[in-house]
Order: sequence, then structure tokens, then C-alpha cells
Amino acid sequence: MIEAEFGLTPTGRRSYPLAYRIEFLRRWDECIERGAKARLMRENNMDRATVQAWLKARDRGEFTAAMVTAAEKSRSRRMNSRERAEVAKLRAENERLKEKVVQAEAAQQILGKAFELLQGITERSTEDTTEIPPALMSASEYAQWLERRKLS
Repeated sequence: MIEAEFGLTPTGRRSYPLAYRIEFLRRWDECIERGAKARLMRENNMDRATVQAWLKARDRGEFTAAMVTAAEKSRSRRMNSRERAEVAKLRAENERLKEKVVQAEAAQQILGKAFELLQGITERSTEDTTEIPPALMSASEYAQWLERRKLS
């Protein structure tokens, strides 16, 4: 068995140091007897998928880059609890602001319609302000009013 100190990922999986991986692959290449590679994996408690991933990375020339564990890669992408709390807080604030926008748009539509209504009332009331209502007119004013409207 190759001597090395293993770390654990946050999910509880083993993390292999670079020196261990290099030594393991060196020994892997030395295995020529039947069953020697299986014995090496058993002795080091390794699974075939991990070894194959290391071999493919070495063959592609990405040996050192691939030796960074998946946990180390994902650790940089994972959010800690503080970041998750902030994201949740920002999402809640985003929803609250979306509701405010919807309310503001509805209020703007209502105010626009109210403005049009008041503008129409104002235009009509300015046209009729020069005239006195027929019920309050004198007889001569009423006669003139009828003539202007061509009702007489």
C-alpha cells in the first residue's frame, strides 16, 4: 500500500494528494502480471473509475490539472451558507420589488385614465362656463340662448 494522508471532501469522499496519484500511476504501469492491477487497486482501496480517470487525464497531457480533486474544483463553485443566505435574501427582495413594479404600473394606468377623464371634464366645463343655465336666465337671455342653439 502506498503511504499517504488522505483528506476528505465535504461529501465524505477521499481526496488524493498529487504525490500519491503520481506514485500510484507509476506502480500501475509496473503491473505486468495477471491480476496485479486488480491487486494494486484492492490494496489501496481504489475503484476502477478513479484510476481510469487518472489514466485518461495523463494520456491527454492534463495530468497535473486533472490531479486536482473534483471536491477541490467543486469547492470553488459551491456556495457557503452565508452566500446561500444572501442569495435567498436577494431573491425575496427581487420578488418584493417585482410586486412593487406591478403595483406601480397599475397605479400609473389608473392615474392616466383619471387624467384623461378630468381633462375631458375640464374641456367641457370651460366651454359652458360663459353661459348661465337656462333655469337662471331672464326671459331675454333665454330667447338669445334659444336663437344661438337654433331652437326657436
